[in-house]
Amino acid sequence: MTKYVVVTTFHTKGYNQYAQKFINTFIKTWPKEITLYTYAEDCQVLESAPNLVVMDLHASSPELVTFKKTWKDVPKANGDVSKDPIRSKRRDAGKGFKWDAVRFSHKVYSIFHCAKISNADVLIWMDADMICHTPINLDKINSLIPKDKDLCFLGREGKFSECGLYSINLNSPSALNFLRQFQQVYDHAESGIFTMAEWHDSFVFDEVRKTVKLNELNWTAGLIKGEGHPLINGPWGAYLDHLKGGRKSEGKSRATDLVVDRIEEYWKN
Repeated sequence: MTKYVVVTTFHTKGYNQYAQKFINTFIKTWPKEITLYTYAEDCQVLESAPNLVVMDLHASSPELVTFKKTWKDVPKANGDVSKDPIRSKRRDAGKGFKWDAVRFSHKVYSIFHCAKISNADVLIWMDADMICHTPINLDKINSLIPKDKDLCFLGREGKFSECGLYSINLNSPSALNFLRQFQQVYDHAESGIFTMAEWHDSFVFDEVRKTVKLNELNWTAGLIKGEGHPLINGPWGAYLDHLKGGRKSEGKSRATDLVVDRIEEYWKN
């Protein structure tokens, strides 16, 4: 039987605003055989379950601590490229998230650490602003994450992938090579992520994918172009909602986000 782990991370504000709901809905709807690893940044997790593991983010990853110490006071690594001779001239230069390498480093270093310690076959990354709204079983998860795939993800044509959810086959040499390359461009950021056109995790994810030969599954191939909200319109929308951006305060994705007909009870209202 394939052994899965799900990984997420959050800080105190995120825990209070959305991650508590994610943890509780995961515990209620996901198979008990699948462990959720939560990497908590300076906050206490109140939930408990046999398949819930709480990790201290900073204690777990000295590499993350080093990254943050190195870049915490450098504007370009925290969303400000106004002094960058190339990126400051871009029309999207003011979109801070595209350059906020420090913010997104918490996510990737959680993945790097869990991949090393979990003893899993497949690691599933899941943003903590998810809602697990409908029960899912192992057979369905197996069908969504085929054993022969190195990487499964939510792709978007003409735009960086939606990295709120993806899976990595930890039994695959190619996937492990991808993970090594992924961490290297953060560990050696000046010659890694900061040489790329953008340095948020989704862009970096796609850039590293191009350098490694992978057997991939794009869960939303041909479905979502441009912006879109791929997760809820793809196969995972039957089980998950992703509260991207302002949807966190709204508590649910919007009716206008759906471009496919969903039959699940959660989506009827």
